[in-house]
Amino acid sequence: MSLNHVPEERYLDDRVLLFRGVFDPETQARLFLRLREETNWLDKTFRSDGKEVKLPRLTANYGERAYNYSGFLFSPEPWTPLLEELKRCAEDYSQESFNALILQFYRDGQDSVGWHSDDDPCVDPVTTLVSLSFGGTRGFHLRHKLQKEQHLEIPVHGGDLLIMRGDLQQHYVHKIPKIAQAEPRINLTFRQVMR
Repeated sequence: MSLNHVPEERYLDDRVLLFRGVFDPETQARLFLRLREETNWLDKTFRSDGKEVKLPRLTANYGERAYNYSGFLFSPEPWTPLLEELKRCAEDYSQESFNALILQFYRDGQDSVGWHSDDDPCVDPVTTLVSLSFGGTRGFHLRHKLQKEQHLEIPVHGGDLLIMRGDLQQHYVHKIPKIAQAEPRINLTFRQVMR
């Protein structure tokens, strides 16, 4: 793990900070394999226009608080030793504390997540989220909610750590779109759930 706590890239008035290569290539590849094997992945379905539709990625929820997202209420699994270690890393870089974790497994380029904000009522409106990525590179898209021409794409690589903070979730949405081809990617997003 890098000891460099100065972000290499800053966006949107420092509301998005990107730390490149927090985990070196060998470490992040090893962590990807462990996360893939040790996580209790859920393959969820939901109703859309009267039809059952599969969530286009695998997901899991760990930590101390239940969390509602994508129309699902998840009762979290307890922290594992690996996830506690990664939580400490996220807390060290952000200087915040976290009690909830959402993991997403994008198995290929067809797995995705649409435009959304992490602005659920159980999360403080001015909040910090830390995202750790393992595996393949994917484009992380940000767009202003009202001024949609304000659009940004950030390539996030395995081993990178991304912080979203302040009022970002109130004013911006983000997504991981489908692409033709992509290596598998696991993303962890740490947050503080209030209730």
